[in-house]
Amino acid sequence: MSTTNYIDFFAGCGGLSLGLGWAGWSGVFAIEKDPMAFKTFTSNLVNEDAPYRHFTCWPAWLTKQPHSIEELVDDDAYAAHLKELAGKVLLVAGGPPCQGFSVAGARNGNDPRNLLVFKQIKAISMLKPVFGIIENVGGFERKFVCRPIDGMTMSVASEAVKQLEELGYKVGKVVINAADFGVPQVRKRVILFSIREDFCGEMDVARLLTDILSEVGMEQRAQFGLATDRYVNVGEAISDLAGGDKVPDPEFPGYETCKYRPAQSAYQKLMRKNSPGEEVPSSHRFNRHSKKIVTLCETAQRTQPPGRLSKEFLYANGCHSNKRFVLDTEKPCSTLTTAPEELIHFNQPRVVTLREMARLQSFPDDYTFYGRYTLNGPARGIDVPRNAQIGNAIPPLVGRALGLALMRIYGLVTNQDPRLEKYRT
Repeated sequence: MSTTNYIDFFAGCGGLSLGLGWAGWSGVFAIEKDPMAFKTFTSNLVNEDAPYRHFTCWPAWLTKQPHSIEELVDDDAYAAHLKELAGKVLLVAGGPPCQGFSVAGARNGNDPRNLLVFKQIKAISMLKPVFGIIENVGGFERKFVCRPIDGMTMSVASEAVKQLEELGYKVGKVVINAADFGVPQVRKRVILFSIREDFCGEMDVARLLTDILSEVGMEQRAQFGLATDRYVNVGEAISDLAGGDKVPDPEFPGYETCKYRPAQSAYQKLMRKNSPGEEVPSSHRFNRHSKKIVTLCETAQRTQPPGRLSKEFLYANGCHSNKRFVLDTEKPCSTLTTAPEELIHFNQPRVVTLREMARLQSFPDDYTFYGRYTLNGPARGIDVPRNAQIGNAIPPLVGRALGLALMRIYGLVTNQDPRLEKYRT
């Protein structure tokens, strides 16, 4: 196995893994329980014909099928295999489900998904990697008050830090913004970053990662020709996906899509780098909007400034949701969710497509998504169709920056670089 190898828990459709692969890491295996998300993951990253394949040493004892993390760490046979990998994996990473933590949701402390982070920590205890990364929303740091977790007196993040420290790790909390790494989206997330103490010694690991990520972020933007004095904006990200030539969608009969317009910005060229000659983007299906929705979009574009629409405007125009945005071509997008209906296109009377959402997350255009396009009804929040895969993902450019930063830190510590002295505690 590669010395820069990793395991991805809660892998979703593969945003983090795609980025780590771009940074030169090799995947050992990944765990994702939803069949649709797992198909997207394996089709792009694992299968022999996958365009971004870097999982080439998948262990024989683990089938290439959807698995839950509980199945892996709580089953004695699987746990034994994990323990055989102890010390042989450099990084264990993952972004546990965030729905129970999100301030945009109900913030229910007794949502069982809140405790899945401790399953990841159990895996870390078995695998003993040098690095551990746990990614989540800002609410991860907040203590549940109205609906507390039974028996827990602190936030889930604080309890996670406590458990990791008891396992012999130096741990720090780092807040990152995806826009700092070239993603056209203001998306802030908390990273619990841990380094095995017998590797790094006493060290302020939060400050170390923050500083290295700052360096890497600027380097990454410069390398790809992206602006370094401002963030990539919506216009630079998706204006080439608003072509005037509508054509039948090749994947979804009865729906329309459009042909590409010429790529103009460095970001568009980066996203289309591996799609030369393609005429029509995938997962770029235009919704068949009702007249009411078309009127709402047209009225918002004509009368309202770009950005979040006021509750008064929405209610006056028959929309009972208070969360709708008109995209601003001069700014990065606000935090993307799983709901495309929240984002109204900047000059067409429609909401964004899933390919536009993927662009705003920094997925390249040849990254193909599988499963149902979107989903409503009883299975919403249980199944993971394409819109949820994209909205829940760690942006690949964030994953790439994390991968490069960890490689740099690994080299600094291994070589006992004197630049580390300012981080010693």
